[in-house]
Amino acid sequence: MATHGIQVFEDIVKSEADDRSYRLVTLSNELDILLISDPTTDKASAALDVHVGHLVDPEEVAGLAHFCEHLLFMGTEKYLEENAYNSYLSDHGGNSNAFTAVEDTNYYFDVNANHLEGALDRFAQFFIAPLFLENTTDRELQAVDSEHKKNLQSDSWRLFQLEKDLSCPTHPYHKFGTGSMETLKDDLVANGRDIRKYLFDFHDSYYSANIMKLVILGKEPLDTLMEWAVSMFSAVKNKSIKVPSFPGHPLTSNELLKQILVKPVKDMKLLELTWPFPDTTQDYKIHPAEYISHLIGHEGEGSILAVIKQRGWALSLSGGVHSGGTNFDFFKINVELTDEGLGHWEEIVVICFQYITLIKKEVHEWIYTECQALARLAFRFKEKGNPSSYCTSLAGNLQHFEKADVLSGNYIFHEYRPDVIQRYFDYLRPDNFRIMVVSPSFDAAGWSKARYYGTEYTVTAFSDTLQQALKTSILSTDSELHLPEPNDFIPTNFDVKRIPKPETMQYPSIIRETPTIRLWHKKDDTFFVPKVYTTWLIKNPYAYASPRNTVLARLFTELMKDYLSEYSYYAEVAGLHYGLDIQTDGVLLTMDGYNDKLSILLSKVVDKIKHFHVDSKRYEVVKEQHERMYKNFSKEAPTAHAMYWSSYMLQEKMWSNAEKLDAIQYVKESQVSAFVEEFFSHFYIEAVIHGNEALKWADIFDEAFHELPLPLIQRREQLRSHVLHPTSHIIHARPLPNPANPNSSIEYMLQIGDPINDVLRSRTILFSQLIQEPCFDQLRTKEQLGYMVFSGLRKMNGNNFVRVIIQSEKDPAFLETRIEAFWVSMRATIETMSDDDFARQRQSLVSKLLEKSKKLVEEYQRLWVHIASGQYDFAAETRIAGLVSTIAKPDMIEFFDSYISRNGASRAKLSTHIQSASIVDVSPEGLELLGDESQMVVDGDDMEALIEMKSRWGLAASSFPCKSVEEFMDVKEKKEGVNGSV
Repeated sequence: MATHGIQVFEDIVKSEADDRSYRLVTLSNELDILLISDPTTDKASAALDVHVGHLVDPEEVAGLAHFCEHLLFMGTEKYLEENAYNSYLSDHGGNSNAFTAVEDTNYYFDVNANHLEGALDRFAQFFIAPLFLENTTDRELQAVDSEHKKNLQSDSWRLFQLEKDLSCPTHPYHKFGTGSMETLKDDLVANGRDIRKYLFDFHDSYYSANIMKLVILGKEPLDTLMEWAVSMFSAVKNKSIKVPSFPGHPLTSNELLKQILVKPVKDMKLLELTWPFPDTTQDYKIHPAEYISHLIGHEGEGSILAVIKQRGWALSLSGGVHSGGTNFDFFKINVELTDEGLGHWEEIVVICFQYITLIKKEVHEWIYTECQALARLAFRFKEKGNPSSYCTSLAGNLQHFEKADVLSGNYIFHEYRPDVIQRYFDYLRPDNFRIMVVSPSFDAAGWSKARYYGTEYTVTAFSDTLQQALKTSILSTDSELHLPEPNDFIPTNFDVKRIPKPETMQYPSIIRETPTIRLWHKKDDTFFVPKVYTTWLIKNPYAYASPRNTVLARLFTELMKDYLSEYSYYAEVAGLHYGLDIQTDGVLLTMDGYNDKLSILLSKVVDKIKHFHVDSKRYEVVKEQHERMYKNFSKEAPTAHAMYWSSYMLQEKMWSNAEKLDAIQYVKESQVSAFVEEFFSHFYIEAVIHGNEALKWADIFDEAFHELPLPLIQRREQLRSHVLHPTSHIIHARPLPNPANPNSSIEYMLQIGDPINDVLRSRTILFSQLIQEPCFDQLRTKEQLGYMVFSGLRKMNGNNFVRVIIQSEKDPAFLETRIEAFWVSMRATIETMSDDDFARQRQSLVSKLLEKSKKLVEEYQRLWVHIASGQYDFAAETRIAGLVSTIAKPDMIEFFDSYISRNGASRAKLSTHIQSASIVDVSPEGLELLGDESQMVVDGDDMEALIEMKSRWGLAASSFPCKSVEEFMDVKEKKEGVNGSV
């Protein structure tokens, strides 16, 4: 169908559960636009994918595509202010972002549903008339450079770029995509070149309507969305360019049959096998790669992972396609090795090829049919999600799938073609791959250093031993390797009991109340999917009584998951998931999936807990893994350290990584079993089941455990937050433990206080909303303090804080002075804000608070937050939204003067400074701050002084139910009393 040069397509395959309307239009400029009408949505969104990424960067300007992406946010001819777009979104409850990939640049936003039209108009101008002003270009260069430096100590970024560095030098895949001050300015200036000319040329050359795909989701009818799309995006120029393509593969014979040894930042031991693969999107209707990765990545008995885990060589394995670009992909097997496994990596490579030989012998239709059925199930019951994530993924899909398949292309297996699957198998040969082995134990003397990240590596040919073993691997198969069994967890019953509207309930009710369990339940009366989400908090403070107990609890949960991994993997493949983790008040068991078979998995997990025993060999492996985890914390990002030590200062009891690392050295295998026996000798369960049926799941626990209930005082025991004294100004300073990281960080926190005080809480949340965009604009965009700038609310066990987090190359004390300066300007901003602007901000927050859950899991997560808090305040958001709507501007000025202003009577500040070793001299502004007598500067290395100071602080009140527990009980439960059964 065509209308005035506009082509319309509506035959789009969609899920049975999808009640949205779709229309795909192609404008006269050849821009494809997918329109989505969802009258029930409270968030609108759009995403535009330009089919060009950093592979087209000029050789002399690494990072140009990424830099162009940054600058499109910085003003357009129609909307001159550099923050006009983000300011509009912030005023109307929205957010935005973008990413530059190998061959795509994707821009996206969301906004309150009533304000889509204005957001779209500002968004469209990115692709019509961006400014690329000289002053914004210079400033945003610093942001890109800061982003690059943020990644310098990240092993994932280092390994990804090394893989590219060691690809074919004549293939564009070898390029460095992020960019830096060196590549985007210094090198160009040295050669008399202007980055702005490159930017204009790049945008003019590649930002063409015919290689763009746009998705718009709103509550308006399709005709209205189409009218907006035509009026706003028809002006995007069509330069009729071809989609950039890249003939050949980055891995040629020169790069294959090589082993690359790499020394990482963290203590990590990895084995990676990489094969050159064709572009798999050409066969998306058949999904041959999914069949192969299903088998290679399987974790059940007889799989590669099961065999090498049994030998104590591995912790995990993944196998599958890694996207490359048009005309090329990669197939990879990644193995996380144990210390022992590092010495056997060549044998693991051989086992991988033995398994490949086994599964290549015959393509099995029953396995394909299983994959096909599970994918169809996932599509059939696909629930609505975050609108911006949905639009972003669909914009990418439009670049690769036929129009009818834009929603279903990743899910529907159209045709069983063993010949096509076999063709892909043929690439997985022992003469057609390369190996990367990563370990900190390698001696890197004399090794090469990568240009952009300084990664130490060496490249050699395969050893004679390995080459000979590979030749024989295709002739025989390890007797322990075999195909997976048919999956008994695949659900067959999808009945959903629909509840008459008068019987629907807004909040969960208690359906079982005994001395050992409080079980909450809420039927799915909104989404009507055959799924269940459930959480069981097994309370016993013994789990967090000491660093030793914390380590033992962690070893128990990880050994449990390790033991069940072969069994539970079948459940996971079939859409059933479980998790086991520790918390400060006990052990948390979570489960979700199709309710048809989930109770079987729950019974198995509970039975294993009841009959827990320690496998000696796996105990050593799991212990090694956690010791490595505790050690690696020192190499985490500076922001992670800032937030960690802020928590340490404020939380009543928190065991440090150093304490846990010390404790794990001394724990013994027998102590894990003793811990489990003691933990489960008396406990209390707080649980929620959300979804269909499963009302008698509590019986599974009741039948397994008949121990003493936890004493009431321990059942209510909570870790609380310390309360800072009013007018205190504390700076907690610590050195960053990784001397190679050039970045420092600050978490600046202002205590607001009691989260149960609704008036104070509503003002705090509105203040956080008001500062979000100005804080980012001032400290990140204008002052360029660092790539990572964040402001918001932090909740801590009975206390609320307003915080600002920055990661930067500048010293933390200087960063604090800039935050203080921002507060001064922020008061003036609020004071001079027009009544209309203030009302918009207020309404934006009200809309956020009242935003509806888009799928069952979101509703479940909201309910669990209120249950876990112990307050059961399910109506909090609605009540707070009502209070927010009554806040006047003088109320916010009063709030500011009390809690934020430097001289506020209720102001209490804790600022955590994490300083990089690269900072030799503290700035004059920073020195002045640190020398201010009103500041209490605490040396973070003096742990005794820290603990003594914390002991002098008070504690926040424990949380308690917002009303009598009896008021939450199901009617039937009230009649039967506390021992009533479900």
